[in-house]
Amino acid sequence: MNNKTLLIAPSLDVGLSSDGRVRLTGKFVGGMQMYVDHWDGPVALLAQKDEANHSGNLDDVWFRPSELPFEVTVANFDSKEAESAVARAAVVQGGTDHRLNHMPALCRSLGVPYVLVSEYSLRTRWQIIDSEGLNPVIAWRRKLWAWRQERANVAAAKAASAVHCNGTPTFDAYKALNERTLLYFDSRVASDMLPDAPKVAGRVPWSTVSPMRLAFSGRLNAMKGADHLIRVARALRDLGVPFTLDIYGDGPLVPNLNAAIEEHQLGGILRLGGVLDFSSELMPTVRDQVDLFVCCHRQGDPSCTYLETMACGVPIVGYANEAFEGLMRRCSAGVSVPMNDWAAMAAAIERLYREPKQVEEMARAALAFARQHTFEQEFRRRIEHMDNLLGSGARGLRRS
Repeated sequence: MNNKTLLIAPSLDVGLSSDGRVRLTGKFVGGMQMYVDHWDGPVALLAQKDEANHSGNLDDVWFRPSELPFEVTVANFDSKEAESAVARAAVVQGGTDHRLNHMPALCRSLGVPYVLVSEYSLRTRWQIIDSEGLNPVIAWRRKLWAWRQERANVAAAKAASAVHCNGTPTFDAYKALNERTLLYFDSRVASDMLPDAPKVAGRVPWSTVSPMRLAFSGRLNAMKGADHLIRVARALRDLGVPFTLDIYGDGPLVPNLNAAIEEHQLGGILRLGGVLDFSSELMPTVRDQVDLFVCCHRQGDPSCTYLETMACGVPIVGYANEAFEGLMRRCSAGVSVPMNDWAAMAAAIERLYREPKQVEEMARAALAFARQHTFEQEFRRRIEHMDNLLGSGARGLRRS
């Protein structure tokens, strides 16, 4: 078989402009570039059109197709054009999207190995619905829909040639369903971005003159628990902990956060820093100016925030969602507290304020784990895993 095209069919839709440009996220293009650099053959993208002007992500970028190092096909996943793209591929990789439920069967009929990529468990999907504050009837309907889709995801995991799980929640759920299930941790941290040692080791102990520097970065919405940061800050102030809390990112809760800072007189203590460029601003800032990361994620999505923070040599205090808990079982790089309990989070931060040596130990553990799971290493593992399908007799393998 001469053709070795790797076809990526993500849940991320592609924006289209009137002049032919396509909208993708910078993170997604960075991942596609890794496939281009390390896959032994062409790389192509199959995506559906997004009718919205903005994806909701913080790193949207518009490209001309000729500027991208991979072929782009924009078509409905159930179209003839999509089927033709699949037929031309050597391996197809797709996500747990209801529009891709037919893809394992289509790939099998065409003799093409299919790799399922998964990251949200049913529990996490339900938590996300809960965080939206919906009418109870609407929330119930969405949860029922998610439950039905999870049945399709399980069927896809069984039928796929391999399964790649971003984070522990779906890995733990699917590893018994498919013998070729791979666990990986998504991040954008290249090996040359890691510090030699955690900076926090040279800063402790803290004092009123040198307060503990806390931070959060990400989308400022309820799902990510941005609204709980105000409560954590107020509880810490009541506990008498000298601290600053910098919040980086953007989202619908920015006006609420600004109002709460003024209402509770948190100015100068809690600061909104806006959106920072990931590699040139955010990573250096977290690495050099943060002692502890505060993560109020109210659901278990395997956020790249975890690995990216650990790669800065910064430990995390986070809600005990299944993604953070699964990561902490593999690396003692932080402290988990009960879900939605901001008082417990403040108490944990106060304890760490008084035990700086534990913070240093967690920071070193975080950096050591991140060294083993850099952007390059995780992609190489995934690419090797998929490349092995071409000669392993995997289910759905096209035979020449």
